[in-house]
Amino acid sequence: MTTHLLVGNPTAQSGKNKERIDRALALMKSAGIEADLLPTLPGGKTIGAVRDALDGGSHRVVVAMGGDGTFREVAAGLFTSKRREEVAMGMLPTGTANDQGKSFGLEASPEALERNVDVIRGGHETRLDAGIFRSGGPTAAPDYFFDSAGWGLSARVLAQRNQDRALVETLGPLKEIYRDHAVYAGAFLKTFLESYVVDDKLRVVANLDGQRVEIEGLTDLIVKNTRVYAGAWVFDRTSRHDDGAFELVPFRGKRDWASKAIVDLDGNPVTEEMLNEIGVEHSKPIRASRIDLEIFDPPGGAALAAQIDGEEWPAHARVTIEVSARALRLVVPGP
Repeated sequence: MTTHLLVGNPTAQSGKNKERIDRALALMKSAGIEADLLPTLPGGKTIGAVRDALDGGSHRVVVAMGGDGTFREVAAGLFTSKRREEVAMGMLPTGTANDQGKSFGLEASPEALERNVDVIRGGHETRLDAGIFRSGGPTAAPDYFFDSAGWGLSARVLAQRNQDRALVETLGPLKEIYRDHAVYAGAFLKTFLESYVVDDKLRVVANLDGQRVEIEGLTDLIVKNTRVYAGAWVFDRTSRHDDGAFELVPFRGKRDWASKAIVDLDGNPVTEEMLNEIGVEHSKPIRASRIDLEIFDPPGGAALAAQIDGEEWPAHARVTIEVSARALRLVVPGP
């Protein structure tokens, strides 16, 4: 009996991902797991495909194989399925940042695949909060996210990375040298230096569980669910993925940005108190279960940019985020 549905993109990385998927299916079979394969679809259609497959089938676990964007689409398909409580979600991370995997102790390397399959076989579960994201007016359909949403410098870096990645695809054999981390590093440097020339600071008026907060001079604004951001940073070490609240993380200027980059780097021995002693402080995260944002365009003409779960997203001036507490069953490593 087929119990698992594996969702992945066999055409990714010029078809190399098909080898990973085939290996994952073989490892799952060796572990006694019978699985069907559902290839991802472009243009966000994976969400509906996952929902339809779950609603019309008898799978007990759906497994996202890919990066944080694939995780989002599979999780959104499960979240909107009528069988949401009957089906658990597992993951076989392969992405560059791998926020979701690292948040739960899963690596994305080919060498980690066997261990990750064993985690799925073990079936230990936690619950995962979901973010219901509304923008573009009151009649716009909701979107969903499970890791982070963001506006400002980081989102602009992501947009620049996507432009650079498209260019890299035209480089033939050289694209194997200049991809993923190298592309991201180049995009970050280009965007960060540009921010010294163009006034890109945001002003945001937020309503957080009924409390009005006005924040000016923002280079970045991030709403975070799971623990790890951009593969290496933990903004709030007390945060939980199942507490029914997300963290609003403001970055007030480059000094605050640099402070967070140092203090919040996972495993870094430098503490916030150490930086405070030399006059460097940074703003604290604010926790809420409903977040209403009004975001004003940067005065210097920099385009407002947005992202959801590491994917470029249309930017709107007004956004509402509601947390659906403990919405999904998520398979993670056992204690």
